[in-house]
Amino acid sequence: MGKGRAAGASGGFALVAAAGALLSPSAASAWQVSDPIHHNCHERISAAALDRVKYVQPPPVLSGDDAALRDGLQFDARGYDANIYAMSFIIGTRWPDSQGEPSFDFYKLSNVHNAPGDQGAHCLREETDIGAETGDTHALATCRAQITTLYWQALATLDPTTGAVDPDERTLQPEYLPFLGKTQIPVSGFYFFAGRAVHAVQDSFTHTYRRMDSADGGSDAGHAITSVFNWVSQVRGDLVEAVNGHGHEQILDDCEDDNPSNADRLGWATDATSELLAALTTPGAAADRQARLDAFFANWMTYEAGCSIENEYCNNPVQAWLRASGKSMNYDSGGCTLAGPMRAGLGALAIAAAGLAWVMSRRRRRRVVASLAFTIVGLGASAARADDEHRGWRAEARASLSVQNPAYAFGGAGAYAWRRFEVGGFAELNPWYDANREMMSLGSTNFGVLAHYLHSIRPDVRLRVGLGLGLSVLNQDLPGTSAGNVGIYANVRLLGIVWYFTDRTALTIDAFDLALPTPQLRGWPVMYAQHRISVGLSF
Repeated sequence: MGKGRAAGASGGFALVAAAGALLSPSAASAWQVSDPIHHNCHERISAAALDRVKYVQPPPVLSGDDAALRDGLQFDARGYDANIYAMSFIIGTRWPDSQGEPSFDFYKLSNVHNAPGDQGAHCLREETDIGAETGDTHALATCRAQITTLYWQALATLDPTTGAVDPDERTLQPEYLPFLGKTQIPVSGFYFFAGRAVHAVQDSFTHTYRRMDSADGGSDAGHAITSVFNWVSQVRGDLVEAVNGHGHEQILDDCEDDNPSNADRLGWATDATSELLAALTTPGAAADRQARLDAFFANWMTYEAGCSIENEYCNNPVQAWLRASGKSMNYDSGGCTLAGPMRAGLGALAIAAAGLAWVMSRRRRRRVVASLAFTIVGLGASAARADDEHRGWRAEARASLSVQNPAYAFGGAGAYAWRRFEVGGFAELNPWYDANREMMSLGSTNFGVLAHYLHSIRPDVRLRVGLGLGLSVLNQDLPGTSAGNVGIYANVRLLGIVWYFTDRTALTIDAFDLALPTPQLRGWPVMYAQHRISVGLSF
């Protein structure tokens, strides 16, 4: 019977887990941006273009603050030129895919990528872009308009007399920094907005079908766009390809995949990025710069009508490969065929099955709850005998693991216990971990005073809630602050248990432990909030 109960419980958990996996929100991507599970595709295209075109003027030496910022980004910037221009250009290139959010915050990233009205920033169709030719032309016009806006934002410092720009003028932009959170950082306005503009250009080589051969035997392969992809309808699960266009293809985003079009598309994206960057960095009056932008669009972002699903997008070889590869997100042979209605339907089925299992087990759970209530009442009668026990001085060694903002802590405490309260002091070392950079920080050292309220439920078991207040000392340099900076520390223990397995030795478990080390309150605040599970040994 016990085995049957365990199987029922584990089955229910499995069904719920399956439902969650099937219904989990997605985040779109174009060429990938760097994080622990994706390649630095956008970044390497921009870096290659910057290497070809060079800078609008020699970049200044990296200042101490800029160097700290470069080391403290959520991606590893050591592979790019060590100056503020290159750093701003790479940050701008990444920005449309994160908008300053952490790489692993999937809820916020899904809002970024699914946002209506912003699909043009990725050269994708909006929900309202209906029809083969009409939807394509409107989506492409929106993408070009996005690039135009960013092009002129980059040129905000254009001097009408000299035709030069000032790349040293800074703009504050939101960016997630490990251990600091979303922070306004000072970047070169020229290169930041240039990076955002080339991001959309690069997306047009993974979010569209292009003519893969030359129309007249010349060198114009890859220049004409024949169809624009759709993300929002695909995610919602109601995409009809003849109406909404071809759905997004994740496999085309990976610049290191061995699909046959990858090298061509990557090369064309680099060429187009270089051309737009050259249009920005070459001096000239506003009219000259607009003419260069128009020439860029004519060269790389024109539309060739007549290609749709009806003719397999003019028999595009990328479309043919997707159909046969087993890797398409749109066709039955693809590796992601649980998208759309089927995925949602299976998720709903799993939830329904989990609900059925719950209903079937209600009677059994009622018996368990009744038994538990009876046990608690019995324990309450014996708990009074423990109120006068376990008084006096006590020491506790404890270790903690944070389940929000990854971190761990280990340290000790000393306290004097009375019948209902204990008061004492604590000290701990609290290293922090950032999953985006896969980087461990020395974090902070925290110490102060604590107080617990104690409630006995039986002679060897006490419940406790508590509060700790003190100081937090930063153990390593972070952007905007230095090691040794001292701030405040607070710790709230909402519910813990103390189990005396011998007369003087107890196991302590605090499953709802909120720690708030804040070693910096000025400038860029440093508060690394942690929801911890803590285990200790008291004696």
